[in-house]
Amino acid sequence: MKKLIKLLLPQIGKIGLLKYIFLAIFSGLCSFLFINTVTRVIGLIISGGFTNISREYILIFAAIIIGFIWVRRTLSLAIINLSQKLFWHLRSDVLSLVLRANYQQLSSKRMEIHAAMVSDINILTNVSMSVIDFCAAIILSISCLLYLLSISGVLFLITLGVAASGAIVYHLNSKSNLTDFNKARMLETDFQKNFNAILDGFKEIFMEPKKGRFIYEKKIQHIADEAQGNNTKAFTGFLNNQITGQVLFYILISSVLLFFSITLKIKSGDTISFVFTLLYLLGSVETIMVLLPGILRAGVASNHLMALKTELENAEFNAAIPVSYYSKADFYSISVKGLEFQYNKKNAEDAFSIGPVDMEINKGEVTFIYGGNGSGKTTFIHAVLGLRYPSSGEIQLNGQVVDQKCYADYRTLFSTVFSDFYLFDQIIGIDHIDLEKWKAYIDLFEIADKVSLTDGKLSTTDLSAGQRKRLALIVALLENKPILVLDEWAADQDPYFRKRFYTEIIPMLKNDGLTIIAITHDDKYYHCADSLYKMDEGKLIVEKAEPGLINIIS
Repeated sequence: MKKLIKLLLPQIGKIGLLKYIFLAIFSGLCSFLFINTVTRVIGLIISGGFTNISREYILIFAAIIIGFIWVRRTLSLAIINLSQKLFWHLRSDVLSLVLRANYQQLSSKRMEIHAAMVSDINILTNVSMSVIDFCAAIILSISCLLYLLSISGVLFLITLGVAASGAIVYHLNSKSNLTDFNKARMLETDFQKNFNAILDGFKEIFMEPKKGRFIYEKKIQHIADEAQGNNTKAFTGFLNNQITGQVLFYILISSVLLFFSITLKIKSGDTISFVFTLLYLLGSVETIMVLLPGILRAGVASNHLMALKTELENAEFNAAIPVSYYSKADFYSISVKGLEFQYNKKNAEDAFSIGPVDMEINKGEVTFIYGGNGSGKTTFIHAVLGLRYPSSGEIQLNGQVVDQKCYADYRTLFSTVFSDFYLFDQIIGIDHIDLEKWKAYIDLFEIADKVSLTDGKLSTTDLSAGQRKRLALIVALLENKPILVLDEWAADQDPYFRKRFYTEIIPMLKNDGLTIIAITHDDKYYHCADSLYKMDEGKLIVEKAEPGLINIIS
């Protein structure tokens, strides 16, 4: 609950929080005043003291009803505004932190972030809409108890004992219920993971339906069965608490009417007022019990959300936004010395690692890297790009060591087209698009009749795989950065354009001063590279190097 308040407080401030508390108290008091006035009038009717139309009570009821309408509407509108503000602030806040995180951290948190955005934030927003009824019910309960005290101290103590018994039952079961809700949140994350697997891998599933059936039958159905049982258990616990509270109050009301009113010689009017107040108190307690599961779920959601935010906030964000950008004229060489990277450090026996690797890339050089699946090519490129930080060793740019403080600037050297690239529907990240280059490139890559550009927006991205890669490469070239990195770019090109790419386009880009690093298996065109390397079990082996370009190869 503290974390839930911590999430809400920045949105409303301390003064705003006091305002909400005041309005909630006023709302509860309006309900209590209405109940109290009703019981008074009923008492007067029973005693025969209410025989004429009373302007006084008409004004009292009117004032209470008008006050209730005003405070309820004011508080409701405020809560609606707060819920929407909270919803979009949390989404924006999480996404802002995501954009500041490094790739290595984010890649392991993707499912948690997705679950937070889809599930946790929605739960918090929905619960914020119930806060009015929850707070009003608490205030009304307290007011009713105080009114009961004014009628009979003994009956008040008995009522307090009954309420305490219900509270004890609730407390004993709440830990188990909270554990169940935490488990429900974990199961939701697992469901989101497998749900995304179906959507992201639907092409493969469509080709081989067994894959889809396996995910559905072995994973999703298992999650569904476990979640259904777990959630049923959690909500059943709250149902039992609710019924227990109702039964205790029913016994209390029956006892007041049949036993305590006689033995304690309570006046009939006071007995009626006491019973009516107990019924309203019971209604308030039931409201609290109905809303508590949602409040607890919101507490679980806020815990996960705050933990995620804290983890992202504590991530290494040093110079996450580049201070300066490197131009082609600024770049001379990249030296990789003793670079190593290891996955799964906690499980050293199963860990995959690359290195140590020593390599030098000079301006205007075309470098090809090849190797079998799992040999470490992509991991090595990720380390060179600064997507993953080396476990040991160093990278030097123009003779200067690249450290955490300058990684963001260092990454501005590279334009990339990854094998699993994402093609945005507009050209972003470029302040001024060179339209002459755009026209030249779409002619060069033979897609001028497929796509056009209007105010930076692409007319379509619904192209064949090869054409999408051509378009992605055009966008990368428009960034006009010193180094172009390609991962299996030509794999989706037809033989004609593949030949043209290696024999015409790469030499042309090199003549324009571009340095090219490409992962490729097109051995027919290895001769087009200045330097050729083979990655084998995490080790980089030189197979071809221009004289004077390579210092040390391991």
